[in-house]
Amino acid sequence: MAEESDPHALVAAARDVARIETEATAGLWPRAAALLTRQALEAAMARLWAATAPGLERTSGRCQVLCVGTLLGDPDLGGRVTLAWNVLSEACHHRVYRLPPTASELERAFEAAWDLAEATEALACEAAERRGRLPPRAEGLP
Repeated sequence: MAEESDPHALVAAARDVARIETEATAGLWPRAAALLTRQALEAAMARLWAATAPGLERTSGRCQVLCVGTLLGDPDLGGRVTLAWNVLSEACHHRVYRLPPTASELERAFEAAWDLAEATEALACEAAERRGRLPPRAEGLP
């Protein structure tokens, strides 16, 4: 069984990649950051489905993204996650004639992925408390 990815760690890694400014990474870092951020969204959604709607992970990515706002009770976050997913999906499906995502598009995606990870972790903690046990928290988080 594959080890579960930490969405917070993936977003932090994406932000680190975005800060690297060398000739060797010119033109490459936006797509690398986009890939890491999309993985963070996927990991956070997997945790959300495990806590709220087991089985939803078997649906298409588009379907999953559309359910985020409803299951969290936060349509604003759901909209930001959908926008981030669309930008990141476009960036991850590299086409020679397309430009990579801009720094501002990536920053909005980083924020959406981080906020989704936070909301999902809070929801998972609430669910675990109701069951009488706490899940392991992300390292370094309060």
